[in-house]
Parts: sequence; C-alpha cells; structure tokens
Amino acid sequence: MYRLSLSSSRRRSKGSYELVRGHKTSLGALKSLCTLIVVFEGGEPLLWQDGRYNLYDLIAYSKRHFPRVAVTTNGTFPLDVPADILWVSLDGLRESQDRLRSRSFDKVWSNLRASRHGRLFVHYTVNRMNLHDIRPLLEKLKDIQAFGGMTVQIFYPYGQGEAPLSLSESDRRAVLEEVIEMKKQGLPILNSAGRLRAMIRNDWRCHEDILINVDPDGTITRGC
Repeated sequence: MYRLSLSSSRRRSKGSYELVRGHKTSLGALKSLCTLIVVFEGGEPLLWQDGRYNLYDLIAYSKRHFPRVAVTTNGTFPLDVPADILWVSLDGLRESQDRLRSRSFDKVWSNLRASRHGRLFVHYTVNRMNLHDIRPLLEKLKDIQAFGGMTVQIFYPYGQGEAPLSLSESDRRAVLEEVIEMKKQGLPILNSAGRLRAMIRNDWRCHEDILINVDPDGTITRGC
C-alpha cells in the first residue's frame, strides 16, 4: 500500500508542470515496486491544487496505473471524489466533532447525506473526549445512504500539546472490548476482531513489507 501525503498549498501555473511531474515520478516509483493500493491523504488532500491541476487529476492518473486508489478526507468538501474507496474522518457526534475538528460536524454530515459514492467509509479515531460516541454515531450513520462501515483506531499524540486526549490503558481496553461487542451484534465495524484484540494488548504488528509512505517533498519511506 502506498500512502501519498499532499500538502494543502495552492500554486500558480508557473510551477504546475514541475509539481505534477514530481507526483507522477513518485507514482511511477511505486508502480515499479508493484504497489497495488494508493491512498491519498494529508493534511487535507482535497485542498491540493497546482495551477489547473487538482486531486482529481492525480486520481485519474493513478487509476490508469494501480488496481485501487483511495482517499482519506476530513469530509468538509463534497464527497464526489472519483477514487475507488473514500474514507471520511469523523470523530464523534456533534459536540465531540466540533470540539476536536473546528465546528465541522454539520458540514461533514451534509456532505455525507449528499454523497452517492459507492464505497464510502467513516474512519474514527478514539480519544478521551469521544470514547462514548461510537455506538450512537453508528446508529445515526444508518441514515446515510452511502455509508459502508467504520474503521476504528486509537489516538496517539504528536507532541503538540494534545497528550491529554490519550486514553488510559483501562479506557483503551474498555472501549475496544465494547467495539468488539458491537461487531458481534452486527454493527458495521470493519476492523477484524483479532486486530481489535491486538490493539487491546498493544501487541499489534505493522507489516513492513506492505507499507510505503511518500511525503509532500517526494521522500519515499518503506516500512512502518
């Protein structure tokens, strides 16, 4: 899997060819490594624009060269992205989402309602503020026609003053056990039960051989 992080800069047409050519060079390098899945993320990838080129152009190019192309977005732009798979980051009901993501709930919810994407999923990052919102959010998402399921991960701090959002070991165990129970009850949790249990034990393993990251400056890093 290839994850391409796009900066949110908007540049004038003078540098367009060079910048787009740089991304095509990165994609070409990944193709030579037999990459099967490309995931565009950010920042917010839908902000990326260079002259007349935008994310849609990179997706179109990628779909000619890779079996699957995916995008992870914050959901504040229309969800009509022509990627094969679309993940929308949504971190709780209105109160939690608005506190965590700059009062964005209503905008994201409106875009989810309007979307007719064929493979749209919600990505939920569990932290101390939103750990009780998973079940009620899943119930609310039943009203979203395009919603195909939820992936769950645990918040980890980046060292920018957000450490208080981290879960305690007991909270992590409790919330993940609840997520496993939701999955048993038929709620659309996409993580496997085995991987959720590994998250409880904190002994999950990153598979070095299937992950490649590309930074906005074109730096390619293989493995975790």
